[in-house]
Amino acid sequence: MEQSAQAPAWLPHGALLPEEDWRWRHGAARLVVAAHLPVLLLWALVAEPREAWAVLLPLVALLLASLPSGSRTLRSLACTLGLLCCSALVVHLADGATEGHFHFFVTVAVIALYQDWALYALALAFVLLHHAVFVGPRAGDGSLSWLAVHGGFVLAESAVLVLFWRADERSRRAEQRARLAEREARGAAEQAQGAAQQARQELAQGQDSVQARIEAADRIRADLIGTVSHEFRTPLTSIRVAALTLRKRGDRLDEQRREEMWKAIIDGQERLSRLLENMLLAATATNVDPEASTEVDAVAAEVAMVVAAQRGSAPVSVVVEPGLHARIDRRALHQVLENLLDNAYQHGAPGSTPLVAGGSDDRGVWVTVSNEGRVVDLTRKGRLFEPFTQESSGATRDREGIGVGLYVVRRLVEVYGGSVDVQSDIGWVTVEVRLGCGGASRALEAVPVG
Repeated sequence: MEQSAQAPAWLPHGALLPEEDWRWRHGAARLVVAAHLPVLLLWALVAEPREAWAVLLPLVALLLASLPSGSRTLRSLACTLGLLCCSALVVHLADGATEGHFHFFVTVAVIALYQDWALYALALAFVLLHHAVFVGPRAGDGSLSWLAVHGGFVLAESAVLVLFWRADERSRRAEQRARLAEREARGAAEQAQGAAQQARQELAQGQDSVQARIEAADRIRADLIGTVSHEFRTPLTSIRVAALTLRKRGDRLDEQRREEMWKAIIDGQERLSRLLENMLLAATATNVDPEASTEVDAVAAEVAMVVAAQRGSAPVSVVVEPGLHARIDRRALHQVLENLLDNAYQHGAPGSTPLVAGGSDDRGVWVTVSNEGRVVDLTRKGRLFEPFTQESSGATRDREGIGVGLYVVRRLVEVYGGSVDVQSDIGWVTVEVRLGCGGASRALEAVPVG
């Protein structure tokens, strides 16, 4: 039963009854009505045979209306009216005997199963109406006293049952609050347990991650010590030997030999400068200029000329789309191409000429540096862009460099939103750099650099 909007809060109502609880109470009330039917039918056949079926038809109709096919309100109302009609028929068939009126009190107790004040108000109104219409005319002058007595008893019984209902509802609410608090506590405990489990898992993962990072740092440190000690010792040794030779025997050397000594010192210094610059860039390549735009062909020609001059090697071939602009800082692109060309000279075949190419497509700007040399194992190409990594690692390798050149290339390109990849096929190794477009491109043109 739904509570009336105008009902005082202290009045009991059936809304607190769970569906299962209400169902068995309603079934018990219907069973009481059904049990009256055969008894009242036999009684009516004996006392008033002509009126038997007319008397019992309303009961049958109300019992059918209380079947589980409508709302709780209508079903409980039909069953309540059926119970009250049973009492009225008992009084009628008993010719208004006092004993018959006690049936109303039993009926009121059965109606109490619904714990609904509205049904009790209906019961009280029914009793008063029944006494006023049917009992009063038979009782004569005492009809008012009978009305007061019967109505008062029903009202008193209702008041007592209301108190019981109120206590039962409070107990039910307390039980519901206790169950709710228990569920909340259980949920909080499960949530806390889950959070603790997740924290333990995250802690374990964090420990594994920290351990892995420590091991990786140890490997990098070991590689750094080995490679730096080798790569820095070689040019420093060359510089020291050349300097000592010039100091002690410079006056006895011919001009050509002195030039060779000075060149050895300068080459060693430039090699150390490149190594230091790459190491610094590897550690600090994080800040970018979002508005940066660099003309690729100009930087490529400049770098090709500088690297070829430093190496004293064959010229670099540059085939870049004129006017091609990429979204990268000029100094960063200069360092990228210088490292790639330096890597191409180191690992290319002796006497081969590196090739720098560039253009644009629907994916942006591409720049490649290719060299003819030994084929790269592409299953391990990802490691080539890690710090202190070379194809032949260790202090006894036959190639110079500490393995940060390609790592710097990757760092500089990625901070500008680009990517780097390496391909190797038929004796050629190509490193491709992808960058965003920074300007319009014109037709492809070959630019030889000597």
